[in-house]
Amino acid sequence: MEKFILKFILLFRGVWKGLGINYEQFKIILETKVILENRKPISFRKRSSGKSSSSSSILQFLLYLIFGLIFMVIIFSIPDRYLAVSIMLLSFISMLSITLVSDFSPILLDTRDQYIIMPRPVNDKTLAISRITFIAIKLFNQVIALTLPVLIYVLFNWDIVSVFLLCLQLILSTLIALIFVNGFYLISIKYLPIQKFKDVITYVQIGLSLVLFLSYYVGPNLIQSIVESHLTMEQLRFLWIFPSTWIASFQPLLFGNHNVHLVILSTLGILTPFAGIYACTKLFSRGFNSKIAALASADNLPSESSQLPRDNPSKLPLYKRISSSVCSSPVEEAGFGIVWLISSKTREFKQQLYPSLAYLPIYFVFLFLRTGDDLPIAGKIAKLRDSGLYIIMFYLSLLTILTVFQLITQSNKYKAAWVYHVTPIQKPGQLMTGVLKACLIKYVLPFNILFLSICVPLFGLSSINDLLLSSAVGGIESILIMLFIVKNYPFSKASQSNSKAINNLLILGLLGILGYLHKTIFHYETLIWILAGLAWVVFFFMLKYLQREDWKGLAYDDN
Repeated sequence: MEKFILKFILLFRGVWKGLGINYEQFKIILETKVILENRKPISFRKRSSGKSSSSSSILQFLLYLIFGLIFMVIIFSIPDRYLAVSIMLLSFISMLSITLVSDFSPILLDTRDQYIIMPRPVNDKTLAISRITFIAIKLFNQVIALTLPVLIYVLFNWDIVSVFLLCLQLILSTLIALIFVNGFYLISIKYLPIQKFKDVITYVQIGLSLVLFLSYYVGPNLIQSIVESHLTMEQLRFLWIFPSTWIASFQPLLFGNHNVHLVILSTLGILTPFAGIYACTKLFSRGFNSKIAALASADNLPSESSQLPRDNPSKLPLYKRISSSVCSSPVEEAGFGIVWLISSKTREFKQQLYPSLAYLPIYFVFLFLRTGDDLPIAGKIAKLRDSGLYIIMFYLSLLTILTVFQLITQSNKYKAAWVYHVTPIQKPGQLMTGVLKACLIKYVLPFNILFLSICVPLFGLSSINDLLLSSAVGGIESILIMLFIVKNYPFSKASQSNSKAINNLLILGLLGILGYLHKTIFHYETLIWILAGLAWVVFFFMLKYLQREDWKGLAYDDN
């Protein structure tokens, strides 16, 4: 399919030359990228096999086809055709944008071209547009899968004119998503310093993952309220600010409604994609080659002058002051510092972990809103307090421990872990307890403080012992994970996924059982205090055992 799309794109030779692109170079770059992409193996197979297969594309197509059924539900659920198409296109553009940011950003920002293409006389426009075009080619399969159910429904329930009109609207929507995301990257990389640009990309990806998570909760409720209230576009004028509504305005305009605002919105829907193409090619692509080359450089390291003296404790970094207070040996402090610093500076780690951390406050908000839908705020608080539902949040926060320990051993630069095996560490258990303390203090303690500051004013002092018990359970859980699942030094293993699926399910099941038992007995305050004290004693006893563990199984990948 990608080869046919490429041949179709290359037919518009005059258009590409009119944009200031070297057509011959443009053609060679695209053909080479398509060939290399088709030679990639399926991601969930062993990398050593080196076999390529078209079944990966088929599986992706089926997955996106399922999401396309959701868009079809939007179309036949909302009676107002204009509003239905507008919301469907808004969902379509949002999903494409999230896909572009999460999956296709590495293509636009691929630094490997600096070794082959950039030494050649390839101008900025040709390189930038060839990357965006290649992203569009790869995106086309997803677009077909996402839109096929909608087009089939429209073909059998509307008319043939509506099918062609919807095809045009979907093409314009795809262009808007493509140009919006890539235009944002081009503007950012043009005007921001490289280090700030890297940070921006990281937090944009985190933000979009949160938007996607929120849409799972808000979207169905919004559609349900629209259907039950029989709302129309005139009653939802806030949707006029979205490009999806501009493009959806073709529907009433084509069938006889020529209001002024529809004409304006339709004009915006036509002009916006082409204005974006012009801006990306003429305005924001300058200096693209040099920026991509700079993007490949390593992060700036702090200069020697920024190193603070150790003889003045008040000027030591925060992690140094914390580690000196909670760690009992220099080896333990070393493990604490390694995790604290590398986790703060590694963007891949933050991109994978921070969204899961940000989900927890969102869970709390939705738990509060979903409790007693018809009750006032005071009634919701009383129901949460009397039923003990707030305890669920304490155990949901413990899921961060599992995520942290899964990610803390993985790194794209895992081969640097050879240093662990040439360092004269007599007691590796002390290093790993330092790792444990850094993870708990940096990623678990802040949520405990947050929940404490929320739950004590809302649910009273009785929630303190519940938090203490769940925290002790989390500490014991983290030690068990380190003893039986974590068999590597921090950041010493190649990144992989789904390697511990059964263990993860067992841990989740155990947490669910413990949370349910805790909720069942939470009214017995004395019992909760006794259990919390016993759990903390067990935690500190296990911490001492962890410290004495010889960790003979610790290893690092050398492949």
